[in-house]
Amino acid sequence: MTKLGVEDAVGNPVLAGISFCLGIDDVLAVVGCSGAGKSTLLRSLLGELAPGMRRVAGEIFCCGCAVHDADGERLRTLRAQQCAWLGQDPAQELVPTQRVEQLLLGFVSKTPETLSDAVTLLRAIGLPTDNTFLRRYPHQLSGGQRRRVALIRVLLKRPRLLLLDEPFAGIDDAQRYNMIAVLRHWQRGHRGALLFISHDATSVRDLATHILVLQHGQQQAYGHVDSLLAQKDIPLLNPWQVPDSAPISLSVATRSRPVLELDSLLLSLPYSENLLPPLSLQLYAGEMVALHGVSGVGKSTLAKTVIGLLAPRQGTLRLAGEPLATAVQQRQRGQQQAVALVPQDPARTLNPFRRVGAQLYQALRRYGLHQEYSVEHLLAAVALPAACALRFPAQLSGGELQRVALARALAAKPTVLICDEVTSALDALTARQILVLLQRLCHEHHMALLLITHQVESVRALCHRVLLLSPASGITPSLPQQQGEPVNDGADNPSIITY
Repeated sequence: MTKLGVEDAVGNPVLAGISFCLGIDDVLAVVGCSGAGKSTLLRSLLGELAPGMRRVAGEIFCCGCAVHDADGERLRTLRAQQCAWLGQDPAQELVPTQRVEQLLLGFVSKTPETLSDAVTLLRAIGLPTDNTFLRRYPHQLSGGQRRRVALIRVLLKRPRLLLLDEPFAGIDDAQRYNMIAVLRHWQRGHRGALLFISHDATSVRDLATHILVLQHGQQQAYGHVDSLLAQKDIPLLNPWQVPDSAPISLSVATRSRPVLELDSLLLSLPYSENLLPPLSLQLYAGEMVALHGVSGVGKSTLAKTVIGLLAPRQGTLRLAGEPLATAVQQRQRGQQQAVALVPQDPARTLNPFRRVGAQLYQALRRYGLHQEYSVEHLLAAVALPAACALRFPAQLSGGELQRVALARALAAKPTVLICDEVTSALDALTARQILVLLQRLCHEHHMALLLITHQVESVRALCHRVLLLSPASGITPSLPQQQGEPVNDGADNPSIITY
């Protein structure tokens, strides 16, 4: 690719002067802030730009094909036989009416070799191979399981070039290690090239041979992974070098009544091998709590149960001391407004045919807050420009979609906010801004926040508690209490443990 230039429908530059070379056995990591043009770059390689965008400069050669001059038939051959693309949202990559076995083998020849490859990949990537798992539908899988199934699906095509958009988002460390090992093995066995987008500096360091840094659609840096990671002046590659904003000192009233209580809640996990014990948890106003655990353990199921989308097998919920119905339809309007969820797959919850501004305004009107707050106010609160209000969801990056979903949840002024992997598709700098924003909202609006995340180290310094969800012990502090930390000062108040 040489000096690629792409513009949107009104002539604004999306990419300008992008050049790189990707050979066999090379792994190129593309990094950049949310909205920098990373996904557009990957789509350009396949000649598949989003509606309204067009190439205005440069040449693209992909698997021997001059993409910029190729006809429709040549491009279809390139996409179907030589390249494989895996987008940022795994839920959109999997047909919801097909079982796992159909998803993996439905578009490749079912030879003994292919069947063996599928079983080998499932085991290597940490997924079951029994018939119970193979007969599940996508909605019966966790977010991490869907992402890994989608990856195996494209690997079975045995492409010459593999394009991955945020393949490690929402994946715990152990599964990320397995995925990287599988990708390395695939590359050694099939002599293919890999280009992936990632905000995870650890994954870039462990997998990439070269790095391309994009900033505002322009090429900030390009080179070998070792030389670029040694440059401390590139914050996107060295997020740990960026000085953090001073954390806000949050005060949690130790004798106040919990704003949300989970009492002996037994989750409905019919498709999970990890049976959780009854869960009990108390959240307090102004408190920011992080919850983590391995992929598939039930974190998102817990979030959907609290929001009222799934009914527990047993146990009770209380909001501000009052009983909270387990079904959202049975809750009072004020209770529905008080508990909000930012889901793991935001693209699935936004109407693709309505502009972002219209959807945010609808959320404000639903709770009668359209005169108190504006759409522009909500967008600014999540670090998005006002121009995003005029765009459709398909015109936004994955990171921008996550922030729109957060803005819509904030439109209700909830007293309890549950964020499911809200920073998984954001670069380190933007993620820090969002986390500090959430911290401030907790403090100023006395809101309780449950932050479901695999990025424990990124949130540890900003949270009052970091909890682990596991089949063995349910919900417990993530680490032993350290010397000098506050202890429980009352039977009705959990320990506020700061790490």
